Amino acid sequence: MIRRLVGVASAPPPQRDPHFRTPSAMSFWRAPLALSVVAGVLLAACGSPARPDGSARSSSSTTVPPLLVAGRGGTATVALDSIPLTLNDHTVAGDTDAGRIVASTVWVQVFQVGPGLKPKLDTDVVQSAEVVSVNPQTVVYQIAPQAVWSDGVPITAADFQYAWQSQRGGATDVNGTADSVASTLGYRDIASVVSSNSGRTVTVTFHTPDADWESLFDDLLPAHVAEVVGWNTGFDHFASQVLVSAGPWLINKWVPGKDVVLVRNPRWWGTAPRYNRVVLEAVTSPAAMARDVGNQRVQVAAPATFDASLISQLSAIPKTETQSRLGATMLQLEFNVRHAPLDSVAVRQGIAHSIDRVGIVTQVAQPLQHYVWLDGNHLFANFQSAYNDNGTDYETVDLAAGNALLAQGGLVADAHGTWTQHGVPVTLDLTWSADDPWSAVVGPLVASQLVGAGFDVDANPVSGSQLTGSVLPSGSFQLALVPVEATAYPSQLGGVFSASATTGSTALSQDWGGFDDPAVDALFTQAQQNLSANQAGATYQQIDQDLWQDMPTFPLFAEPNFVAFSASLFGVQDDPGGLGALWQMNEWAPLVGAPASPSATTTTKGALGAAR
Repeated sequence: MIRRLVGVASAPPPQRDPHFRTPSAMSFWRAPLALSVVAGVLLAACGSPARPDGSARSSSSTTVPPLLVAGRGGTATVALDSIPLTLNDHTVAGDTDAGRIVASTVWVQVFQVGPGLKPKLDTDVVQSAEVVSVNPQTVVYQIAPQAVWSDGVPITAADFQYAWQSQRGGATDVNGTADSVASTLGYRDIASVVSSNSGRTVTVTFHTPDADWESLFDDLLPAHVAEVVGWNTGFDHFASQVLVSAGPWLINKWVPGKDVVLVRNPRWWGTAPRYNRVVLEAVTSPAAMARDVGNQRVQVAAPATFDASLISQLSAIPKTETQSRLGATMLQLEFNVRHAPLDSVAVRQGIAHSIDRVGIVTQVAQPLQHYVWLDGNHLFANFQSAYNDNGTDYETVDLAAGNALLAQGGLVADAHGTWTQHGVPVTLDLTWSADDPWSAVVGPLVASQLVGAGFDVDANPVSGSQLTGSVLPSGSFQLALVPVEATAYPSQLGGVFSASATTGSTALSQDWGGFDDPAVDALFTQAQQNLSANQAGATYQQIDQDLWQDMPTFPLFAEPNFVAFSASLFGVQDDPGGLGALWQMNEWAPLVGAPASPSATTTTKGALGAAR
């Protein structure tokens, strides 16, 4: 019998570079992350070498560059892959990357997640947030006295109470329909939210401890507005009296799915943004994105997905800078444990031993970001401080171990070396998103490696919307490449590894493969309720070790981030913590010529350093 690969041409598996050494987790954490992924192309385009800090310098020893400083005013236009259709990102429909990015610019942020996926209290809005008791767990929030919505209504405990009542499960909207809630995690553990001090003090008491309490009350909606327009659909269209702001930006215009115009919030009490206006646009075509950056219509391009071609095009544009950082999206191979022979742990482990993760990373990811390496943890991306490599047994291909495990799982190799079960060749269905550049490249490589290991493979590339909208939820797959988002709050990943993670009518599970281990569920509950960070961290590592034994998914690598921006724009720093390049948009500034001064001796670099 001839082994077949349906839909993809068979190719030899990529080989590991024998001279490449695995970086340690600490080297990932300490390594400088603001890199140009194609520096050679960029330097060729600019025609000049670069300073150690990455800024361009003239190749002429006699040319004195103009003195540039961070200015104020003007408009910056940002190209994103998508613009949200609703700005209540707590609903099922609004729970998207685009929804969270835009919502974070206007709604209340108690804790902001910044570099390294580290939560940081937004003291402009909430002066303090402290656990004052552990039995029962009680958290007291002190709202800043000057904190006010852009329509003049103070931010008070009423906004916290509305968020809790809407997201704990079982609430009804203004029209009597059930509130659509993306997740009740944490909110369902709260017993009461009490107001005092004229609404400026909020006391939250939990009936069940929640170690990730800092994740609560993010993107807080204005209760006085939501109670009138409704939770489910009240924030689905532009209305100035509805889209009030509690941040430095105010939405001036919004065409759902197309663009958002942000202007300075005149009632903002903190440091004002440097730009007058920022325009966020949906630019779905890589060619259009490169063209818009090239003609300077767009100053920042922050694609959620990208490939070598887009990087090359953007990096070759004169006066354009690029950054790439280790990312938070972990690409994992998911096993559907409801389908034989994948219902056998031994078979899943045997398949994992047959996949060359090193070859995939060195061939696919490292040419674009040379710090990318295997992800050896199901819960943490390898730039996070909590990351620990628990998958060392699967670092390299081990066909001998893999074959023994496959045989242990009941498979038999026929005379041609093809794996069979009950005398019938085993055909593995492998599904991936064809419009996700990472999956589109990795999918055929994994399929080819499985063929090399003795399996017949049905390759099934589908659109991303089809994958997440029907294929994964219906369980109509055997193997699938699935992106999993690392988070500052690991309890949020419990639903990825528990088919029974439900609360009332709200399903929290995204465990598409049907894996469910009561021991793992219990460990997630234990970690979430443990207020000792060290003890909870140790429990999460135990969970990951158990997942390597059970192998419901096989982590491959964390996809890097990428952003390109005009050299005339100061302050852009990409970050993998959900908001990407927009996480410090308040600090962006146009670079302008400094006023002429005969006595000025400050260099360009010095002036920029002072502006920072």
